[in-house]
Amino acid sequence: MDIKKLFKRIFKSTIDKHKVEIQIKENTLFFSVNNLGFFPADKYIILKNRDTGRFLKSKIKNRIAIFNLKDIAEFGAHDTFDVYISLRIHSKYIRKRTPFSMGNQGLKTYSEDLNLKAKSFKTKNGYLSFDFKKNSFSQNINTLKSVGSNFYIEGEVTQFSNDYQVNQLELIAVRRDNKKSFGYSINFSHEGNKYNFKQIIMIDKLKQDLDLNSRWDLFLQIRDNNRRICYKELIDMTGYTDFSKEEDRYLLENDFKDKYKLIVYVTMGKESLAFWFTDNEQYLKTYNIARGKTVFNNVCEQQPLNQKMVFFESFLGKSYSGNPKYIYEYLIENGYDKEYQFVWSYQGESEIPGNPIIVNREEEDYYRYLALSKYWVSNIIFPVHRKREGNVYIQTWHGTPLKRLGYDIEVDGPEKMARENFYLESRNWDYLLAANEYSKDIFQRAFKFEKEILLNGYPSNDIFYKNNKQERIESIKTRLNIPKNKQVILYAPTWRDNELSGSWNHSFELKFDLEQFQREFGDDYILILRMHHLISDNLVLSSSKHSSIFDLSKYDDIQELYLISDILITDYSSVFFEYANSKKPILFYAYDYQLYKEEIRGFYLDMYKELPGPVLEDQQQLFDAIRNIHHIKDEYSEKYNEFYQKYCDLEKGDSAKLVSETVFGNQ
Repeated sequence: MDIKKLFKRIFKSTIDKHKVEIQIKENTLFFSVNNLGFFPADKYIILKNRDTGRFLKSKIKNRIAIFNLKDIAEFGAHDTFDVYISLRIHSKYIRKRTPFSMGNQGLKTYSEDLNLKAKSFKTKNGYLSFDFKKNSFSQNINTLKSVGSNFYIEGEVTQFSNDYQVNQLELIAVRRDNKKSFGYSINFSHEGNKYNFKQIIMIDKLKQDLDLNSRWDLFLQIRDNNRRICYKELIDMTGYTDFSKEEDRYLLENDFKDKYKLIVYVTMGKESLAFWFTDNEQYLKTYNIARGKTVFNNVCEQQPLNQKMVFFESFLGKSYSGNPKYIYEYLIENGYDKEYQFVWSYQGESEIPGNPIIVNREEEDYYRYLALSKYWVSNIIFPVHRKREGNVYIQTWHGTPLKRLGYDIEVDGPEKMARENFYLESRNWDYLLAANEYSKDIFQRAFKFEKEILLNGYPSNDIFYKNNKQERIESIKTRLNIPKNKQVILYAPTWRDNELSGSWNHSFELKFDLEQFQREFGDDYILILRMHHLISDNLVLSSSKHSSIFDLSKYDDIQELYLISDILITDYSSVFFEYANSKKPILFYAYDYQLYKEEIRGFYLDMYKELPGPVLEDQQQLFDAIRNIHHIKDEYSEKYNEFYQKYCDLEKGDSAKLVSETVFGNQ
């Protein structure tokens, strides 16, 4: 092994598990450092200014590093400092961020001599940082209570200088996504340098802007005699109560007409006051996730990683499918289960081979096994945006993008609002799968991803290249009672960001007549309907009217439906990239093309120029295309071949093998 790499590995193992405890006494900041190991090296705590890159350094002596707040105050009026530990041996250095630990929660102090407020906080990635701010006021919240759908707040402001004469206190509610703000004048009384305030916050004032799942941050604002703003800060809840349990952050749960709720809560990290307007279903899910995070954190603190445990999840635990399924089945078929313990997050009814541990995303065991497992395999996102030292996270993703993703999305909507979660999640990914170079380029930009991308095709597409393909087709059709004398059309549209029917549930209206389809094509075709996993569709089929139409939206594995289908109808779903591996005809039923392109999401490709099939805008065009499918197949054969070479050329039927050997080694 290279000597430099050896030293780096030794250094890293020395500081990987370090923890700090903080105390502030007499304008001095003390770091007590534990779990540093015994490797002989100079060790330092570093406070690095996030904006300027300037830093303060203190050598650790007898496990203690010391900083003078006066030195910090000289940096500026408002600074954020990130905490690092650094080791030096000879001329070699290694530096690592210091993780946040619960013992440092609620640290807040104010130095009257320096007019400096110091507060520790947890970053979005779980590290320790500090806010140092010069100002003349500090605040404290004493009471929060529900008053119907409204809430009552009581607290105090302390003034540390005579620079301003306080005239007015206000609470400002600022909506996060569009920055709309509303102010509440607050009643207060004055005694010495303390201002005691109390106020009922009437939520009806905001009702025109209380959109579903809107989140609002709350600021305390002070005006002087000239009505100038002399102080404005997020309402600080540090120390209000013990937030060691994640669910304790949800302070008030106020019913707000019908099925809606107004949730008053404390944010992660900054521990500021905010509220969230949502529905009962989404709140219950989120609260259960918070309880699960408490379990996750406790296991992380108390139990070691299981080096031979692998945790699988596909589409938020809704199905046994996708790239995670096909990686898992390769591992089972090739004997990895003799060495590894497998866990599946799954809520469906399919039988999963190999006797894995099965957990439900809504229950505590999910978080317990997630915390214990060294390996994570997922195709969307986990509810915990933190992983342990030593975790290996394989993000398999679930398609080649036509619609814009992540930071490429410009149109407002739930996907744009959710991209912050994906960014946090992507910091944890160690491997990301891509089916082609085109996807690789988009993923790197849209997810801001800089680690390793495995460019081996998709394990789920191996199904198109197996020797037993025909035998499998007959087996699937038999299981689904699909007549073997008819051809199969698969209709698999995507969801519309603008058709929200609840928190991350979406409606969908079929834009062609099923009864007319039955009359025209029922003798020759079976139509399989496969709605997107986010769509809550109330479609009801009648056996007498729709004998040739199957609703298989709940069928776990769409890859098997690709395999048995002779024609695919879709719109903007990425399914056509995968289906192109079959080289069978694809029809694009894009009845709302202009709206989707300009107002809903936007595309990476020009659909009319680059897709391997016709773009159809109404039912008549769609049905004509089905009638003339052989002519369309001939017409698009050259474009289809070009498309296949660009997006499917890496698929050889061995993707699951290549991914498994890269991550787990040869068995």
